[in-house]
Amino acid sequence: MRTRHSLQDQTVVIIGGSSGLGLASAQAAIHAGARVIIGSSSTDKLQQAVHSLGQQASGHPVDVLDAASIQAFFAAIPALDHLLITAAVIRPGLLLEADITALQTNLDSRFWGSVHSIRAATPRLAASGSITLTSGMVTQRPQPGKALAAVAAGAVETLAHSLVAELAPRRINVISPGPMHTPLLSGALGNDATRLQALAHTLPLKRLGEASEFAEAALFLMANPGMNGEVLHLNGGAAWA
Repeated sequence: MRTRHSLQDQTVVIIGGSSGLGLASAQAAIHAGARVIIGSSSTDKLQQAVHSLGQQASGHPVDVLDAASIQAFFAAIPALDHLLITAAVIRPGLLLEADITALQTNLDSRFWGSVHSIRAATPRLAASGSITLTSGMVTQRPQPGKALAAVAAGAVETLAHSLVAELAPRRINVISPGPMHTPLLSGALGNDATRLQALAHTLPLKRLGEASEFAEAALFLMANPGMNGEVLHLNGGAAWA
């Protein structure tokens, strides 16, 4: 009998696996017995991550804004059991004022990056395999300047729901995280510990989510054969408070 979250001898591909949520998920997948292939647009981060993950990991560069780059990434992967996409480029800006090209980047990365990845990965994906996408709490809690980020996140959720029958028997799910303690969030707040603490204080649990918690959710969706077409909300109740 397979143990909980067992991915023994399976291949897990993580786009965005060189830092934050993706790196934590790579670490957890290896701990669960998987071989991990990570993708990142940063060559330096990619090399550092592969080195830190050890012999069960390898990696290739990939740019979620470039369909050809995504095709090349998967061309180097003959087969996989699970795909997790955490990478996205977020460009906040007021709808009526921001540069339209910058706003389009939100959809080009999170939504179209997912579409191109699914198209490239599925012919190589095991029939018993899974795809896990990432959206975000912004779909439930609108914020000024994040309308297009919310649209992109919502589009990813709709994409997963709409592909359940088309991809079967493969499974597809989404994780919708709230504020997570990651280098991305820290950088967005100027690496200011006081601002991070203030944000955490506004949340029901009075703390930010941890990347390890996201990783646990990702492994659950990969390993549980009954999870399909679901959006797993991982925000500590913040979306409803």
